[in-house]
Amino acid sequence: MMSNRVATRINPVSVVLSLILLLSEAPVFGEENVANGRVLFTEKCAVCHGAYGEVSTEVIPNILGQYPGYLLTQIQAFLSDDPKTARIGVAGSLKRSLLLELSVQDIKDIVAYLGTIEYKIVGASKEEAEARGELAASGWWLANYAGCGNCHGDDFQGLRVRNPGTGEIDPEIGAPFTPKLVGLKYGYLVRQLQDYQDGRRAGGLSAMKHIMAPLFQTPRMMQAIGRYAEKVYVVPVIDPDPERHN
Repeated sequence: MMSNRVATRINPVSVVLSLILLLSEAPVFGEENVANGRVLFTEKCAVCHGAYGEVSTEVIPNILGQYPGYLLTQIQAFLSDDPKTARIGVAGSLKRSLLLELSVQDIKDIVAYLGTIEYKIVGASKEEAEARGELAASGWWLANYAGCGNCHGDDFQGLRVRNPGTGEIDPEIGAPFTPKLVGLKYGYLVRQLQDYQDGRRAGGLSAMKHIMAPLFQTPRMMQAIGRYAEKVYVVPVIDPDPERHN
């Protein structure tokens, strides 16, 4: 059950500091955390991101299947007052206002809930891209070999890193500052690249601003990426009609 909250708003600085510590840990979540996270996500997040975080539009990114560490870094950025790391703009202000209603534990619970949702990826493979034509196939090649795949992984599905406990490559663990891009749509990708180039989006590696963003302003390259991305979906496996995404 969701716990009662005090009326006073929490200090965003204390939340950011707590999230920084959380990023260096490997938290263990119980069933009660997931249940609370499900309630909170439904109340606060589902109206834009969908019941399972699967909604992906030109302005809203899908968060289903995203690495927990990256989700936490973005939450940290939305709450930050540091211009070097903060996420600003209308979307940033909206998310900040919603996040300030949550405790650090609430945020952990939401991330825990998202991590329990099984999903499948449709349309991301080379074969699926080639079946959609030459332009989509070119987009797949750019996504994998034009620099993106070095950080964002094969087919935009994330760069796997070693589990600090076992030392083995773990498909569930990604670099905290490097997101999966699978499922993101053309308009959203273009806007993020433009924001990096213009300085409206802070954070990220310098390569995003100085190398990748100018490179992908080439219209034909972005058109190919867009054609590839438009038919790639991250689908919850509990979706009663997964074929609608094909």
